[in-house]
This record gives sequence, structure tokens and C-alpha cells, in this order.
Amino acid sequence: MALSTQKEKPEEYLIFDQKCSRLLQEEEIRFAGFINSMGRLVAGGFKEGTTPIEDEAERQKMYMELALRVSMRKDFDYSLGPVKYAASRRAKTVVMSFPINSNVLLVSAEPTVDIDKLANKIMKIIGLQ
Repeated sequence: MALSTQKEKPEEYLIFDQKCSRLLQEEEIRFAGFINSMGRLVAGGFKEGTTPIEDEAERQKMYMELALRVSMRKDFDYSLGPVKYAASRRAKTVVMSFPINSNVLLVSAEPTVDIDKLANKIMKIIGLQ
């Protein structure tokens, strides 16, 4: 697994790396990573042997956009309740995000996956249920 390359990681990020390693053991998951509020990958990465669909610059752009989107969704927490997860099914992948404090778990999975089943499995693995 290609983990993020920070030299001195806070303990929280080391725990995130462990959770990502556990998630990447799931057959249908291609990528599991934690993105901070600034849109930077702080833990996790791609499953070994997985070829990313996007190049590094596109991934960085996606991480920043995700951090912004998650931040904006919090504006509705008071009326709708907090977001448990968000998912989008695309032709080549399913992308899911799970807000966790000031970070977001980003998961990319095979396009045929059952989104609700996988989301529940992920929430159990990372301790959100």
C-alpha cells in the first residue's frame, strides 16, 4: 500500500493509517485515505497493485474539492442532522466520503459494489457504528 509520505505523523494520523490498512483488505476497496480540512491526504493510499484512474494533480484537486464540499455540508447539520456518508456511483468507480471530526475518510471502490452494504461495513471498521 502506498501510504502518505509525511515523516513525523501525529498519533491520530498513525491510527488513520491503521484503519486504512484494514479497509484495504476488503476486496472491493481500491483506495482508502483520510483528507484533512485543508484538502491534503494525511493517511492511507491505494491498495497495492491498484493503478489510480487519475494522475497526482487530479487527485490533489479532488481532495481539496472534497474538503470544501464536506465543510459546506455542515451548514445543514442543524436542520438535517450530520452527514453519515456521501456516495457517488460513476462509470469506473464508486466514491464515498465519511466526515470524521475535521477530517474526511475517502474511499474508492469497484463500480459494481452495493453502496449501502459497503458503507455500513466501513462504518463498523472505522468505529462510527
